[in-house]
Amino acid sequence: MDHPMITALRGFIAGALGVIGMAGVSFTMRRMVEPNKMIGTTHYEKVVEKTRSTLQPDAEPFDKETQIRIGEVGHLAFGGLWGVVFAFAMKNNNIKPLVHGVAFGTAIWALAFGGYMPVLGISRGIKDMDAYEASRTLLCHATYASVMALLLEEMRNPRRKILL
Repeated sequence: MDHPMITALRGFIAGALGVIGMAGVSFTMRRMVEPNKMIGTTHYEKVVEKTRSTLQPDAEPFDKETQIRIGEVGHLAFGGLWGVVFAFAMKNNNIKPLVHGVAFGTAIWALAFGGYMPVLGISRGIKDMDAYEASRTLLCHATYASVMALLLEEMRNPRRKILL
């Protein structure tokens, strides 16, 4: 049985790396579907600006580059934290990365785009998205959690001893 800190660390690493896989799918889909369209402000950049304006309403906004970098780090951390949740939820179970990953990613997507992101004014809700945006964001979240689940299962395999 693994120490809880090992479980948490594995989950965080797997979740953060899952975000990188998610970003790759999102970027690739956008370039395939809209090759000449500039990618606007991302959801996580909006979170940075919303947080900054709430905590420091009189402060000047971050410059675009700073907002992007803080957003990227925040997204990795957020993905890592969801990875910790997943690691503890699946601690005593065999992970089936495709099944559990897609289910967990879909749940996160529904919670985010069906709940807190539209309420906070960061994104449109699922019912207001066009089919492309809904399918792209859902596929990205399913990819995130599937990559995370696969990495976590590999890290937990005692024969492989990768990372932890």
